[in-house]
Amino acid sequence: MLDFSLWQRLRIKIARIPGASKLYGVLRLLFVPTFREDGLSTSHNCDFIRDPQFLKAFEAAEKHESGVNIRWRMHVTQWAGSHAMQLGGDFVECGVNRGFLSASVMSYLNFNSLQDRKFFLFDTYSGLVGALVTDADVAAYRHPYPDCYDFVVHAFKDYTNAVIVKGVVPESLSTVQIDRVAYLSIDMNCVQPEIAAMEYFWPKLTPGGIVIIDDYGFSGHEAQKIAADKFAISVGVKILSLPTGQGLLLKPNLSQQSTIFAGQAT
Repeated sequence: MLDFSLWQRLRIKIARIPGASKLYGVLRLLFVPTFREDGLSTSHNCDFIRDPQFLKAFEAAEKHESGVNIRWRMHVTQWAGSHAMQLGGDFVECGVNRGFLSASVMSYLNFNSLQDRKFFLFDTYSGLVGALVTDADVAAYRHPYPDCYDFVVHAFKDYTNAVIVKGVVPESLSTVQIDRVAYLSIDMNCVQPEIAAMEYFWPKLTPGGIVIIDDYGFSGHEAQKIAADKFAISVGVKILSLPTGQGLLLKPNLSQQSTIFAGQAT
């Protein structure tokens, strides 16, 4: 991976050469990208991967599952968590497995110090439920999901505000009391439980609340994208497709929208 500061200096020098735009376009193809991982390749700035706070969170996540190279996706969830911290409400993750991403977010935000917040972790902790998987969910069984409940309970034992909920979504969602949600992560690899979770939590999502859909743009997960887009249209919003493969959804502040529209009308 090319050092970004070196690449930046080269870009500045190239920019001073007559006809630099064409030369830069050619040379850009010859340089090693600054980031190439998890289906994403770019020559853009990725200095977050050297940030001490990020590195600490990545180390925490690797204790849950090593060799998972999804650092830009992790960066997105950390940013989403930081955004949600500015709002009122709890954190929810539907589709946890061994807790790689949730561990990253908790470490990044020092979540254990936030005793006014809870982080709810919903999963069967033993893989997908066959009755919920349709023929359209072609990537549902792409990865094995061994039983990991005991591991997750032990791994999050130091987080007194982590609530581990074992069960099938959506039935398990109502087994705990959650009044407001600021952060919602969806990663269950099949349509039915994902849409059920979005429908259940959308009314509880605080204005400005954020939803991260992990599989939104990935090959083999088209049925999830179609269903998520349909849900978004039904609540009057659109999903931002990210180059990481994730989808990003924000709940608007309807009172602010009404004020804006009223101002435009006058």
